[in-house]
Amino acid sequence: MSYEANTNLDEGPPPSAPSSPFGHLVDGLNGVGSLVIAAVMLLMCADVFMRNAFNQPIDGVAEMVAASIIIIVFLQLPSTLRHGRMSRADLFLDPLLLSHPRIALRLRAVFSLFGIFACGLIAYATWPIAVRSWTNSEFLGIEGVFTFPTWPMRFVVVLGAGLAALQYALLTWHDLRSSVSAPIRGETR
Repeated sequence: MSYEANTNLDEGPPPSAPSSPFGHLVDGLNGVGSLVIAAVMLLMCADVFMRNAFNQPIDGVAEMVAASIIIIVFLQLPSTLRHGRMSRADLFLDPLLLSHPRIALRLRAVFSLFGIFACGLIAYATWPIAVRSWTNSEFLGIEGVFTFPTWPMRFVVVLGAGLAALQYALLTWHDLRSSVSAPIRGETR
């Protein structure tokens, strides 16, 4: 569970985080997200082919792609966090980590607390919407042409945001625990 960037392309990928059931779950969801990406690519290619070859587009492609993007993001978010691949501004934090590791680790823990709050809020706010879409049989699309239920997308948002909040909590714990043994400014070990 390291945030450290691997900027040397000759080294290869950094070692992955230790295995755990939670790690296997989020990495498995990441794989499912990759399969959804492949399915969306095939669907878009088939739609383009059908439009050009037979002048018969596939109904609902735009709606399915829009819903798939949301699904992909929330399936892959926890794994992205777990492996330290989340986009962030390192201009300030990386030099601080070298000069004042204890402060930098605690600051990263504070940033992760904000991540817990944001992802937890998304999961909390989406839950009633997901339940309502399930109970009311809400659909996306144009009735009579193409429709599909919205509840799978909404429950994936709840699951992904909840797991991302948990991953942020793990990162917070890791940084706080590491900050205890980190050297203080000017101290060498």
